[in-house]
Amino acid sequence: MEKTCYFEATQRLCASLQLEKSLEHYFHYMKQKLPIDGIFMNLFQPEQRQIQFIAHANNESAQALEQCVPLTEEMCQVLSQPDRPVIRIINHIETDGVTFHVAPRVFPDIQSLILMRMICDDTHLGVVGYYSKTPNSFRAIHADLIESHMHPLALITAFNLQGRNLLAQNQQLAEQNDTLKRSLEVKNGVIGADAGLKRVMEQVQAIAHLDTSVLILGETGVGKEVIANAVHEHSTRAGKPFIKVNCGAIPDSLLDSELFGYEKGAFTGAEQRKQGYFEQADGGTIFLDEIGELPLSAQVRLLRVLQNSTITRVGGYESIELNIRVIAATHRDLQHMVQDGEFRQDLWYRLAIFPIQIPPLRQRTSDIPLLAQFAVEKMTAKFNLPNLPRIHSDQLSLLSRYPWPGNVREMMNVIERAVIQHPEGPLDFSFLMPSEPEVVTCDNQQVIIDPSRAGDKLVPLELMMQKYISHALKVCGGKVYGSGGAAEMLAVNPNTLRSKMKKLGIQA
Repeated sequence: MEKTCYFEATQRLCASLQLEKSLEHYFHYMKQKLPIDGIFMNLFQPEQRQIQFIAHANNESAQALEQCVPLTEEMCQVLSQPDRPVIRIINHIETDGVTFHVAPRVFPDIQSLILMRMICDDTHLGVVGYYSKTPNSFRAIHADLIESHMHPLALITAFNLQGRNLLAQNQQLAEQNDTLKRSLEVKNGVIGADAGLKRVMEQVQAIAHLDTSVLILGETGVGKEVIANAVHEHSTRAGKPFIKVNCGAIPDSLLDSELFGYEKGAFTGAEQRKQGYFEQADGGTIFLDEIGELPLSAQVRLLRVLQNSTITRVGGYESIELNIRVIAATHRDLQHMVQDGEFRQDLWYRLAIFPIQIPPLRQRTSDIPLLAQFAVEKMTAKFNLPNLPRIHSDQLSLLSRYPWPGNVREMMNVIERAVIQHPEGPLDFSFLMPSEPEVVTCDNQQVIIDPSRAGDKLVPLELMMQKYISHALKVCGGKVYGSGGAAEMLAVNPNTLRSKMKKLGIQA
């Protein structure tokens, strides 16, 4: 139950980059689990000797706050105690001096509450308060349920503080931002490791500690390199070389020298011995991206390396033994290429011992809020923006509905474009919406041309003409000539149409 609650709660916290909206989604879910009337968040600011309330949500509304409550020196010392419990149940508010001093000034009706501290290492950032207007409302089971929510709540607080430009007053929060992100479904740099990519990460865990070759499959832009890196980092070779090679970017004439290296004098310009990518990866992992782009001649030499674990430099005669793990990746259908004779079957069998299929982004929309947060933060740092641009919930919904043919890579580019257009926020992604249908008039009749129905995959022009002429003949009842005929409808000479029909094999 706790795992389900954590997952659902995290999804709601990631529903918006506005803290009050996130807290509102979270509250409406958690009130089904806890006897609460509201949730608030505050920051502990010992330098100013105060607590600042930053957000609140209840049944009526959700709002960002900027109310500050001053503290005495003694209260600051109490809040700074390292052994202060992370979660405390206060069923009668008057029994806790600091809480009784602070909370009723903002929320007068509070009678009992659970306080959960947001902590990074030993630094107390602030508190999330789950409160009730009724005394004695909470039990230990309620505290156990929410304990795992601390890191997600701390992360959305970090994003909000960046937006409010308060990070200067909370340097510890800025220093721990990356740690918090990793705690929230960003494991080994994989966003969505516990959500849309959960099955993929289970496969990574299963194969990582072995030295078996791995083949990563998936559309362009899904993050095959990220998964390859996760395999390496989970393996016993972590900390050893991880050499990345884009097979499609190396000219055929340079493949051997780049992959296997060369000896001095092997060819003009070879003034000294050079190690190839395979030799550089000795002891570690080599990642062969776009393996389907290798020509057949290079596939033969790669197969020999996989079978014998040895290479020979260009211009050399000595076999060099290597200790290498091979991870390959491609967006192409290698089995179909094998059938067409474009990829060696024996190499396919050698590589595809353990294939990992990465789902496209459109099939894991639950990861989009996290990816959006990550991308916005990355672009904020890239462009050195003073504040974190916000994404309103309607725009986040638009991102979730978009099909993402270019997957994660396209999403990063889209968010970069949005940040360039509106660096101060809120970000606008309306440019992702399909084009409006075009209305043209032919012979006093309006015809709608809808470009949004056209996909990215095209067919040969002659096939399209064949289909269109056949459709015109169907509309005209097979009539080619005369009034109401296909030639008139298509505005072409009847003889030209008849000639085109003959060429395309169309019978009237």
